Amino acid sequence: MPTALIVEDEPEANQLLSMLVQLRGYRTESAFSGGEALDLIRRDPPDLVFLDLMLPDINGYEVCKSLKTRKATSLIPVIMVTARVAAENRMESFGVGADDYIPKPYMPDQIFQAMSDASSWQHRLGGSTIEGVIPFDPDSEEETQRLLGQLRNILVARTTLELDAINRIAAAIQDIWKDALCWRRQSHHRLETALGFHVQPDHLAITLRDTSGWLAENRFDPVERWPLSFAAACFDEVINEQPGHRMTFHKRYPPSAPPLPS
Repeated sequence: MPTALIVEDEPEANQLLSMLVQLRGYRTESAFSGGEALDLIRRDPPDLVFLDLMLPDINGYEVCKSLKTRKATSLIPVIMVTARVAAENRMESFGVGADDYIPKPYMPDQIFQAMSDASSWQHRLGGSTIEGVIPFDPDSEEETQRLLGQLRNILVARTTLELDAINRIAAAIQDIWKDALCWRRQSHHRLETALGFHVQPDHLAITLRDTSGWLAENRFDPVERWPLSFAAACFDEVINEQPGHRMTFHKRYPPSAPPLPS
């Protein structure tokens, strides 16, 4: 039976959410602070975490960030359930790797849908190669950030890249995304761009596809185009497959450390 951890400091709210989750066949455990949640997860990682933002010790952002920067826990789905409903709270949650965000008060169907989405996401992670497409959608910036956060979580769990290298790659992708948004706002043209990724056992391939004119507008070296972080990402190869329309970046992983002698 799968396990869900409910991290909520209000006992009645914790119990109510636990009851709903149990209706979907999960065994539940409860934590009433961020520190207690991290201790429970380190001892016995759950299959799913429901996480409040406002906790008596450390906040939900810090709990989520801690989970999403550790290889053993970065792919555990984290669903924020909180009374903080401002857009910046959602964006910050996705920025630290949260997989979903449900504002309070919620309806049971919202909880059940989030659980279904988490199960579908975990199913996608079963193979040795993980691939996907992230639309660059200016009308849904939160969803783009959520998907970019999930890509970073995959890199933490499934590659031998150091966390600092993963953060540099994530920063380069953010620069590309911000450049596309800026072009759209200035040009008033529709942005038709997507980022595809293939996380393979030995390397990462990221492909930009654009049919709106953004990528073609300035055909210069990526390091010059996105100077704040692209050089720091240290991609091994950049292929301008269809100039102005398709560009692919490759990053090979360092070899894993050999096992210690017994």
